[in-house]
Amino acid sequence: MNQEEQTTQQRILQAAKEEFLRLGFQGASLRSIVKAAGVTTGALYGYYSDKNALFDALVREAAETLYEIYLRAHEEFEALPPERQVSEMVQSAQAGVWACFEYIYVHFDIFKLLICHAEGTSYEHYLHRLAEIEEKSSYSFFGCMEETGHTVPFISKDLNHMLASAYLSGFFEIVAHDMPKKEAQEYVRQLTDFFSAGWKNLLGLS
Repeated sequence: MNQEEQTTQQRILQAAKEEFLRLGFQGASLRSIVKAAGVTTGALYGYYSDKNALFDALVREAAETLYEIYLRAHEEFEALPPERQVSEMVQSAQAGVWACFEYIYVHFDIFKLLICHAEGTSYEHYLHRLAEIEEKSSYSFFGCMEETGHTVPFISKDLNHMLASAYLSGFFEIVAHDMPKKEAQEYVRQLTDFFSAGWKNLLGLS
């Protein structure tokens, strides 16, 4: 791809991002994107087959990178000896949260697209993918508790799912409400403290 083609592609992506942020995926118009980018419809289709492909080009890298950060944090925690997992549950959970937090604020507009404007795309259930990581990690942690002699109370699949989804929904309110980073840091700290205390109480670890 030569320099002119790269410039054209960047103009299309910038125009698309602004259109999606303003109207959402479903409300966005390729005609408006083409006009704002100053290119022909044919030029746009030379890069992207449809509106879905255009949205995907904007969000895919950031979405997958955050997923990997979140997954890796849980895998690293699960690799610890059971005794350390039980004793360091809160500290390790928070480390993964802050890694995600920092990445989101570097790519804030993209996560605004993912969280608030992805209805109608393959990304509209993105939070569910993250929640699945959280749910599986919880069951792994329950196993560690049993290995270290703790009694694990019954936690239904529905409750585990609800708690994982509730935490992630609460976390991404920083994006939905365009929170300034400093304000968001305090919000996430309090949110994480609340859920950590709740889990410790529920599991009899407080």
